Amino acid sequence: MSAPSTSANLGAGFDVVAVAHDAYQAHAYAKVGDGCGIHVKFKGYDPGPDNTVRRAIELLFKKLGVCKDVEVEVDNRVPVGKGLGSSAASSVAAVSAVLAEMGVKVQPLEIAEICGLAEEAAAGSPHFDNSSAAAFGGAVVITGLNPLRVAAFRPRLTFVVAVPETPPMAMKTKVMRDVLPREVPFKTYVSQLSRVAALALGLATGDIGLLSKGMEDDVVVPARARLVPAYHEAKRAALEAGALGFTISGAGPATIALVDDKNADAVAYAVKSAYEGAGLRAEVKVAHIWPGRSI
Repeated sequence: MSAPSTSANLGAGFDVVAVAHDAYQAHAYAKVGDGCGIHVKFKGYDPGPDNTVRRAIELLFKKLGVCKDVEVEVDNRVPVGKGLGSSAASSVAAVSAVLAEMGVKVQPLEIAEICGLAEEAAAGSPHFDNSSAAAFGGAVVITGLNPLRVAAFRPRLTFVVAVPETPPMAMKTKVMRDVLPREVPFKTYVSQLSRVAALALGLATGDIGLLSKGMEDDVVVPARARLVPAYHEAKRAALEAGALGFTISGAGPATIALVDDKNADAVAYAVKSAYEGAGLRAEVKVAHIWPGRSI
């Protein structure tokens, strides 16, 4: 089974908006037998014994009230620690593979919740934006947390996703959350509400103009941008080349630009050149929405 890379927040939608795209994928293979035990093997990067895949399968078995002997191999090709939902992709792919082998059908919402809870192993706390996008595909808006509620859409969108080669940041998720402001002026709050509404409505309708407005952010992105190498240079180059929006993907350092198909290659070239001008190598891809179910 496969699950896609994802970009959370998408500007103003911090912790409540994410999109699934085909820039990268994680693949998982499972064997299920009699007995009770979870054996996880990672191809390439190994996150260690306490990881989102193991936790997600444990939570799945608890939810189903069963215990099986499972062997899972994960081939995660989503760059790790770059803000592209690597851990969510691997756990969603693994849980989907286990369910397929067991012959059990579970709704995407349940997979999103299980894998979001398992994110505590990678991020220090549960969060559901990346796992929801990976489980549903398309674009998602988190509309409730207790219980989890997700609105999912399938807009036809094109992005330029850039992954600069930067040294790993220790405890990146915690660091990137710690820099966020604890208070914002009321005027900023109202402006942000407008942008989140535009972002959600744009994803629901495919309105590029609304999405462009929603990808602007006066709260989270300004606080994080100083920790994202060459962010401003890449954004300036993307917008000058015709991008409709540009922001940090998740907690970064990856970035994502909203583009028209006709200027996607030009934006990709401009962004790659901007990183090179800043002394950074970057993998830059033109990506499209990963299709999925909607509710």
